[in-house]
Amino acid sequence: MNLLAPEHLWALLVLPVLWWLALPGRPRAVRWTAHFAQWQEALARQPRRPHRRRRLRFWLLALAAAAAVVAWCQPILPGLAGKQRLVVVLDGSASMAVPAVDGGASPFAQARAALATQLAAVPSHVEVTLVQPGRSLVRRHGASARALHDLAPPAGELGVDLAELTATVAADPATTVWTLTDGQGQRALPTAGALSLFANPGDNAALLSVQIDDAWPLPRMALRATVLAFAATAVEAEVGVVGACATVAPRSLRLQPGTAETVEFELLRTVAGGNLEVRVRLAGDRCASDDVWRLQLPPLPAPRIAVREEVDGGPFAQAAAKALAAEVGGSVVAVQPGEPIGFLLVDGGQLALVPGQVRALTFGTGLAVEPAAVASPWPQPTGIDWARAHPLLLGLDLSELAVQQATHGLLPAGEELLWADAPDGRVPLAVLVGAGTTASVHFAFRLQDGNLPLLAAFPQLLRRVFVASHGAAAVSSALSTAPAAAELDLTLVARGADRGLPAFASEDRDLAAWVLLAGLLCLAVRAFVR
Repeated sequence: MNLLAPEHLWALLVLPVLWWLALPGRPRAVRWTAHFAQWQEALARQPRRPHRRRRLRFWLLALAAAAAVVAWCQPILPGLAGKQRLVVVLDGSASMAVPAVDGGASPFAQARAALATQLAAVPSHVEVTLVQPGRSLVRRHGASARALHDLAPPAGELGVDLAELTATVAADPATTVWTLTDGQGQRALPTAGALSLFANPGDNAALLSVQIDDAWPLPRMALRATVLAFAATAVEAEVGVVGACATVAPRSLRLQPGTAETVEFELLRTVAGGNLEVRVRLAGDRCASDDVWRLQLPPLPAPRIAVREEVDGGPFAQAAAKALAAEVGGSVVAVQPGEPIGFLLVDGGQLALVPGQVRALTFGTGLAVEPAAVASPWPQPTGIDWARAHPLLLGLDLSELAVQQATHGLLPAGEELLWADAPDGRVPLAVLVGAGTTASVHFAFRLQDGNLPLLAAFPQLLRRVFVASHGAAAVSSALSTAPAAAELDLTLVARGADRGLPAFASEDRDLAAWVLLAGLLCLAVRAFVR
C-alpha cells in the first residue's frame, strides 16, 4: 500500500493523548468511612458490569484513530505494470474493400468486427486513439475511437509505410500499437505491437486512364482507354462506353499479365450532355472500384444561327448557315430585335457589333461601334497568303483564293489570319478577335466578291470558326480519379503471422474507504467490550 499524502501522518501523535486519557484517575487523598459496606452493597445492585478489559478497549480505540489518520493520507494499492495507451492503425486503402474469395465480408468489414470485439475488452482507463490512413486520414480519440465513429470507406492509396509508422508510435514505452491491414502494397509488415492480417489476394483488371480528344462544340469525340490486368495467365476482358453518347459496341481485349493495353473509341456526344461511363469487365474480377471511369460532359450549344446579308448578296451566306446548322445540330433563324442567337453570320452591310464579344463571322461588314477609320476600295488584292500554322487554318489549302474586291481599312485590330500585299505593306484580309469562351472572325471582302465559297477548304473553315468562337470547353469535370498503383496488383501481399495485444496496466485502487470501514468496525466492537 502507498500513501499519496504521507505528510498527514503527524496526526498519529493523538495516540499518546488517547493512552493518557484512558488511564484511571487516582484519588488525591484516601479517607476511610463507616459507610463502605453500604456503598459496596449499592454498587453490587447496579445492572452495569464493571470494566474488565481496559487494555482491549484502549487498543480498539487506538486502531480506530490510526485508521482515520491513514485514510486521511490517501492510501492506494498500486496497479499492475503494463501499457497505458493503445493506438489502432486501421488500413483504409481501396484493397481493404475487396470482397473475400468466397463472396464473404471484405477485409475492412472483418477488421471492423475484430476492433469492436477487442476494444470492448480494453480497460476503460486505457487511452485509445484510432488512425485510419487512406484517401483521407481519419483520427478518432477516446470514446469516439472505441465506438468506431465516422470511419471513412476504404478508398485510394494507403500513402504511408505501416512498418515505419508503427515503429514511431511504439517508441513510447507506455504505448502499444495494433495494426489491422491486408498487407497489400507493403514492403514488410509492422514488427512493433500487435498485428491482425486479413490477406485477400486475387485477380484484378483496372482501368488506368482515359484520354479525351473533344471537338466541342461539335459532337465528335475520340476516347482512348488504357487497361491493365493482374493475373497469373492471359485473360479476356471487355471495355465498353455508355452514357451521354450514341450507342457504341464494346471492344474485346486479350490482356497479358502486367501489360497495359489501349483501346480507342470514336463517339458522338448527345446534345443534352451528362455522365459518360467507361467500364472494363473481367470474369472473376475481385476489385470493382477501379473498373469504372466517369466523366461529366457539358451539353452541346445547338445554337440558333442567324444570317444577315445584303439584298444582292447571293445565296452563299444562307447555304453556309444551313450546312453549319446541319453539322452542329443548330437551326437557321432570321435576325430579329430581342431574339437570342448563338452564332451570327453576316455578309456585307453595316452592323453595330463589338468584335470579340459576340460569336460572329462577318464578310465585308462595317462595324459601326469601331472608331471611324479611312475605308477605301481595294480592287483585286495580290500576294494573298495565310497563317499556315494557325489552328483555324492548319492544313487548309487557300492557294487558289482569288478576291475581286476588298475594302482597305475595314477590319478591327486582331490576330491576322489572311493578308495581301499593298503599297504601304502587308494588309490583313481576315482577323480573329477575342479569346476565352467568345471570339469573332472578320473578313475584308464579301462572299460574292471572291471564290472562297467555292474552295474545298470553305466548309472546314466554317466549322473551325464556329468552334473557335465558343472557345475550349471539353470535358467539364472528371468524376473518377486514377486508381492507386499500389492497390491494383492484389497478388502483392506481405506475409506474416498475427500477434495479440499485450497486457495493459491496471488502475490504482483507492483504499481510503476500506480503511475507514475498518476503523468503524473497531469502534463498533469496542462498544460491546466491557
